Amino acid sequence: MEGLFTLAVILYFLSIPAALALKRSFKASISIGHILTALASIALLAFTFVSIPDILSGKAIEFTYDLGVAQIPFQIDGLSLIMCFIFGALGLAASIYSPRYMAIYEKSGRGWMYITIYSVFMLSMILIVTIANMFWFIFLWEVMTFTSYLLTIWESDKEDVRKAGWKYFVTMHIVSTLPLIIALALLYADVSSIEGLNFESLAALKLSPVFYALFLIGFGSKSGVVPLHFWAPEAYTVAPSNVSALMAGALEKVAVYALIRTTCFIMKPNETFGYAVALLGTVTLTVGTLYALKQTDAKRLLAYHSIGQIGYIWLGMGVGIVFIARGDMYSAFGAIALASSLYHLVNHTFFKGLLFLSTGSIFYRTRSRDLNQLRGLAKLMPFTALFTFIAAMSIAGTPPFNGFMSKWMIYQSTFLSGNGLIVFFGVMALFISAATLASFIKFYTTAFGGEPTEFTKDAEEVPSPMLIAKGFLASLCILLGLVPSLILPILLSPGAALAGIDVSGLMDTNYWLVTIKAPLMPTGAESYFKPLLFATLFGVIFLGMYLLFPISKKTYRPWTLGEPVAMEHYKFKAINYYEPFEEYIHPLYHTGHVLSEFGSALIGAVANAYVSTTRALHRVCDSISKSVAGIGKEYEKKCPEVYLDEYFLAPLVKIVRVSGVLLDEGFMRPNAAFTIALVTLAVILALMVL
Repeated sequence: MEGLFTLAVILYFLSIPAALALKRSFKASISIGHILTALASIALLAFTFVSIPDILSGKAIEFTYDLGVAQIPFQIDGLSLIMCFIFGALGLAASIYSPRYMAIYEKSGRGWMYITIYSVFMLSMILIVTIANMFWFIFLWEVMTFTSYLLTIWESDKEDVRKAGWKYFVTMHIVSTLPLIIALALLYADVSSIEGLNFESLAALKLSPVFYALFLIGFGSKSGVVPLHFWAPEAYTVAPSNVSALMAGALEKVAVYALIRTTCFIMKPNETFGYAVALLGTVTLTVGTLYALKQTDAKRLLAYHSIGQIGYIWLGMGVGIVFIARGDMYSAFGAIALASSLYHLVNHTFFKGLLFLSTGSIFYRTRSRDLNQLRGLAKLMPFTALFTFIAAMSIAGTPPFNGFMSKWMIYQSTFLSGNGLIVFFGVMALFISAATLASFIKFYTTAFGGEPTEFTKDAEEVPSPMLIAKGFLASLCILLGLVPSLILPILLSPGAALAGIDVSGLMDTNYWLVTIKAPLMPTGAESYFKPLLFATLFGVIFLGMYLLFPISKKTYRPWTLGEPVAMEHYKFKAINYYEPFEEYIHPLYHTGHVLSEFGSALIGAVANAYVSTTRALHRVCDSISKSVAGIGKEYEKKCPEVYLDEYFLAPLVKIVRVSGVLLDEGFMRPNAAFTIALVTLAVILALMVL
């Protein structure tokens, strides 16, 4: 089975030289690169499916890559396999979609470079969720951060792109990578070897509670939980839409995986920590969704909804940790709550990926993301309108789509908990789901409803590969909503492994029925839902209403009191949809603005201090370089510049230098950015040398 996994890794690597060989042709390099990444995704999906029987039987897939200088251990259990599934599915959709979409950037002439960064980015995420050693885990974490930064600033000639990229890059190093490096240093001090950092070895240690805080900050910032979410709206908005789909659909989920892996499998589930996670999730889903409600930029709206939906995932995860930590009969209920979180993680990957790809399709044809300008696209882009509708109803939690089933499980996990605080969290989540629906009513009706405007009148449907990619994700949104039993067994496996008991007594799934029972709940008082039955009844009722009350084909223009008012002047714009409600919660927006300004100033101060320190380090290295370079002419010919970091990390420095030349696009403080990345990687690798 590991052969399929290795094949996926090799195909991602092969996409780089294949694209490089055709670098003179933007289209050819993009096409051949994404053919190979699509094949890699298919191999990863095949590995996922053939591994399911072993995982469900309680076995983990273990193997080691022997690189000569290092042996890298891999362990793939139910949690890892879930991540491989979403990376394979979303990666396949992105690989099909991207060649035509990236034609927008053909003038840049950097197709082979895009494929290189894309492949390393995808590969780093896949390796992170399968690797079983903390050193390599954090090393790959930094690779993932750096490559996602390069993809985010692809249009680096634009000032807003550079600013957003810089905010993302610096924020990730200060509040994500730095806490993880501190955790790595503390762990290394205990074990004194790279092999001792294997997850199995670390699980045998009794770790300090300080690690909960370090992991919470490090992984929480990457997943975009409030108050560490401020980088996400800007980064997701300026990145190419296919990249935004991967960041919101996949990169965020790596952080969720990492938090579960470190705080539940390496460490022991802690009830207090679970409450903290659930509280952060509730705050995040509330703030993210309410901020999304006022957005009129389509991608910025989706970015805030990504924050909000991560809140749902954290809520379910927190409730699961609370009850697993309690033990006994409550552990099984905790496993169900954790499964609800993972279910929403999978679903969010597909409907959020689809929403970003649909927004990219709109931009592909109209060159606009402004919902105040868009109108009437349902008549011009009918398939895109259909797929967007499916995604919008999914994220809003409308049955029978996948978002409803995972949210329903999260609600039941809170309502059946018997804990007043957790029930309150569930009530908040239920209310915010209504706000999500309101937000996507605005999103869909402004972009696709009504008559085309001057901005959209020339739009037409996107090319078929882009439609195929979106159709694939849309079908998953429907399938996982109608037949949750296809995926629930594997979703229950991580929680069952943590609980150490059978969860079948509290949950039953089949093609027609999903039943959840709380501990000590009497028989007959279970909570259940029948998705296929609901879909059948809803379909019959909808068809009957359509036949009895056919839609009128007549259109009526609004009455303008006889004044010759152009249609674009009297249409209901996105900015006006929920003005009274926005005014009512204005204090929330104002407080958020103040905190955002404070956070930006704080991050800026820390970043400047960090950059100043690294520049001082370079000056010291420069002076040493001159002294060392004068030792002998022969040595000087071989190494005209000798930095201390180059002495230990020459290959890495060369790669970074070449990247700096190739990406000479006027990035904001490029030297500082590369220096920060280099110093961070140097710190990680220095632990191995020491």
